[in-house]
This record gives sequence, C-alpha cells and structure tokens, in this order.
Amino acid sequence: MARTLPKSKRQYVHVNNGPAQRFVRSLKAPKTRPMMDYVEPLLATEAPPPRGEGWIHEIKYDGYRFQLHLQNSQARFFTRRGNDWSNRVRSLIAATASISTYAAILDGEVVVPLENGGTDFGALESELKQSGSDRLAFYAFDLLYLDGYDLRPSALIDRKEALRLLLDGVPYPVVYGEHIDDYDGLLVSREACRMELEGTVSKRENSPYVSGRSTYWTKKPCRKRDTFLVAGWAEKRGKFDGIYLAKANGSDLVYAGKLERGFDTAAEKALLARLRPLTAPKQPMKSSRARFPKAKWVEPKVMVEAEFRGKTAEGLLRHPSYKGIREDLQ
Repeated sequence: MARTLPKSKRQYVHVNNGPAQRFVRSLKAPKTRPMMDYVEPLLATEAPPPRGEGWIHEIKYDGYRFQLHLQNSQARFFTRRGNDWSNRVRSLIAATASISTYAAILDGEVVVPLENGGTDFGALESELKQSGSDRLAFYAFDLLYLDGYDLRPSALIDRKEALRLLLDGVPYPVVYGEHIDDYDGLLVSREACRMELEGTVSKRENSPYVSGRSTYWTKKPCRKRDTFLVAGWAEKRGKFDGIYLAKANGSDLVYAGKLERGFDTAAEKALLARLRPLTAPKQPMKSSRARFPKAKWVEPKVMVEAEFRGKTAEGLLRHPSYKGIREDLQ
C-alpha cells in the first residue's frame, strides 16, 4: 500500500515536478542543500555592443537591482547591497505567490514601467517610499537556484529557459525579462536608443553566473550616467543652489562637478533632509579648485544618480542632471 503524504508536504511534490524543475534536472546542474544565502550579483561592464554570434541582448532597465528569494511559501527582496527591502515592495511580494517552487533565487530589477516600454527611475524613488505602491514591476532576467539545484555554473541560455518555464503563466507585475537573439548588438543598441529607452545589456549565452564585475555581461547606455557621492550643497541668497559631487579614486575623493539641474521641490527637500545631519567642518575632496562659494560640506555618505553629456579635460561633468538618491546603495 502506497504511503500517503501529509498535507503539509503534498504541495512540494507538485512544485518539484513542474516544467522548470524537470528542465533543470536535465541540465545535470550541481545539487546543493540548503539554499544559498544572498548572492553577490553579476555586474555588467560598460563596452561597445558586441557584433557576433554567441551573445543575447536585453533592454537595460532604469530601476533598482533586486534579488528575489522564495522559500517555503515566503518571499524576500534584497537590494544590490544585500539589504532586505521586502517591506517596501509589498505589492510584489503578493504577486510572487503564483510562482510554482519551494525554493528559488531570481535575479532582476524593480522598475516603474512607462507606456513606451521604458522605465522611470525618478518615479521609482517616490514609489518605493509608498510600501503599498501598485506601480512597481519586477523584471526577472536570471535564475540562480531552483529547488535544490545551484544553476550558477550552467549556461546563461539554459538558466533563462528554466526561468521562462518557471514564470510561464505568472501574472504581471512579475515579468520574465525577454531577450533578443541577434547577430548584431550594435543594431539592437541603436534601435533601443531610437526608442528613447535606457540602453542595452549584452550577455554571453554560454556564460556562468559569477559574482562581481564581469565581461560576460556588457552594457551600452543610451545616455551617460553614473553614481556619485555628495560632498556638500551650495546656497545662494539663502536658497538651495545645487550639490557638489565627488567620485572615489583609490583612497582619494575627487571633485566631479556641481549639479544644479533636475531638482523639483520634493527632491530638493528629500535630499537636504539626508544631508543636513551629515554637516562637516571642511570639504572632503581633492580638487584644483580653490573656492566653493556658499558651500555647506557634509560627510560623503549619500549617493545620487546623475545623467550628463560628457566630461571636461579636468574630469568634471558637462551639463549634469539629477536623477535621484541611490537608496539601494546606501
């Protein structure tokens, strides 16, 4: 007589025999238990789009990188630095309930989608402050672990197929991150920029998943953009007049330019609320510039995102524009 499983374990028989799980078992991926803890993400290297075989291309999302951990009917979202932000994305937590797995790790990005297929970084910052926001979506583009199997050594194209099978039928706002299998990454990049999207990410289809910066993945943004430390802010006639940016160069902090554009009243207020408690007696940067009129210096702990046209011969940003605080990197 066959042994009857208790109700508490019957669900695991079903989820461990779905299409994704069967496909993963066919890969002969390393079997591991228990599930890994937070995994340091693979980061793309900026480079010209590759033109040749063996690459896939994805749209670059303008959001926050997140890692989704599913285990025993519980879901947690971790930022790029490994901080648990599940309470800030509660609408997404509820949406993961239909993913058929006992334990999985998905890599992706949380975004605020736009009608043209792009994403809005500025809106994302404000939406994350509303823990119940229904404007958020999670675009998953890689699968690192599934029900006892470590998929990181497997080829990217196989990990993506397992992810596609896992998310098949899962409703929005959890979305499978599609890719383009095209010989010419340059044409894909040009089309993304023509559509005013953020850019493209190209990935070697047979590459494993390795933590840290890697050339397995390369990125080509349509606009120049980077993350900077805030060294201080300026005042003019007693009013906010922009921020002074800095960039780490070895053990030094180097002046990167003054940012005056892109602030609305709410952004200015939120930024000053973060900076005022960090007030410092002197400027923390190395700079050939002698004077910074009306500067209020701070400990360089707040990170912001800025978009710019280029850099001067001295390395200062040309026409920078404020995009938001990088809360996920704090």
